[in-house]
Amino acid sequence: MTYSAFTYYFLWIVSFIGLFLGVFWINLLFVKESKKIKMKKLPIVSVIVPAYNEEKTISRTISSLLGLNYPRGKLEVIVVDDGSTDNTVGIVKKFRNVKLIFNKHRGVGKASAVNAGLKIAKGEFLGVLDADSEAGRNSLINALEYFSSNKVGCIITPIKVVETKNLYTRLQRIEYAFTGMIRELMSRISTLYNSHGVLSIFRTNLIRKLGGFDENNLTEDLEIAMRLRTEGYDIRMAHTALTYTRVPSTLRNLWEQRIRWSRGFIHNVLKYKHVLFNKKYGLYGMFQLPLNVFSIILLLLIFVLFSYEIARKIYNWIIKIIILKLDIFSIGELPSLKYLLLGIDIKYFFPIIVVILINLFLLYKAHKIIREKTRFFSLTLLAYFILFPIFTMINWAIAFVQEVFQIRKKW
Repeated sequence: MTYSAFTYYFLWIVSFIGLFLGVFWINLLFVKESKKIKMKKLPIVSVIVPAYNEEKTISRTISSLLGLNYPRGKLEVIVVDDGSTDNTVGIVKKFRNVKLIFNKHRGVGKASAVNAGLKIAKGEFLGVLDADSEAGRNSLINALEYFSSNKVGCIITPIKVVETKNLYTRLQRIEYAFTGMIRELMSRISTLYNSHGVLSIFRTNLIRKLGGFDENNLTEDLEIAMRLRTEGYDIRMAHTALTYTRVPSTLRNLWEQRIRWSRGFIHNVLKYKHVLFNKKYGLYGMFQLPLNVFSIILLLLIFVLFSYEIARKIYNWIIKIIILKLDIFSIGELPSLKYLLLGIDIKYFFPIIVVILINLFLLYKAHKIIREKTRFFSLTLLAYFILFPIFTMINWAIAFVQEVFQIRKKW
């Protein structure tokens, strides 16, 4: 098979998978959401806020918790300082009804700080909220309604990105909206296996029984969720419990965050590899986790082909200059618009266009969940579909190499 033929069939396979998944997720929009219950007696809830040098945001985080639509006497707010060198501690001390403790094992990571708070938590339920995030006024009381059975071990919330001041943050706003909707649909078919730091709520005794959060894990929130699923517990998404967060606003910070997430995913999939294609875990083990692993493998393969194609074009360009002694400026001339339009192979682009249209529809539905209007005609959306996938491919490739060669991990 020639390279061009391989590329042609590969593109159609990728497009077919994208089309299948798009139709699959759209179909799930018509599946009933997770069961909810109205609690006759509201339980005591402990919310842990791990903090390290968070003087710029911690005040808003605590204020959002104290402003929750929840009985003050049944809400325990625990801030765990992880060795801050700024004024984080001073700001926390200004708040009444907030417990401040200091993590003995400073600088180890977020999981260690959360475990320190877990030791003194009195609540029946345990919330975890990052110090750069805020809880919506009704987020807690709405989320608790999704603990409809004893087999529900964790509830996560949809996240809305605030302070979108540049392209990087605006791209993440779209991504978070899209991810939130997919998680909601996963929740409907019991394949959700994620928790996060923007108000995830757990059964306190269950987390203690499981030994707390893994302190040697880059993505302790993903690990605890996968551990819950392995133990037979379900995870639900409370789409009415809106929360807010701030995201990396520079390329470097975004890159480092995604490297950590990607390496954490690879590490935890290997840790729980026995779940893959295991009927014991239902659709989670037979469909969702294998699908996500396959998607990453496919992404890495696309990166290899993408890199090869660029290298091949550069090589051919150099050959034309050196061997054929052509004018470098004539080679660099751009083709006319007419030439580009007539040269389009509809067999290549039709499936891609269909997949993009389906994703635009899903994006529209995603923005409805976080109560935002979709801006279809924007440079940010164009960058999301063109530049962000390239960034993601390169990031996953680097993360894969780092994990294979066990390069030192950074939290």
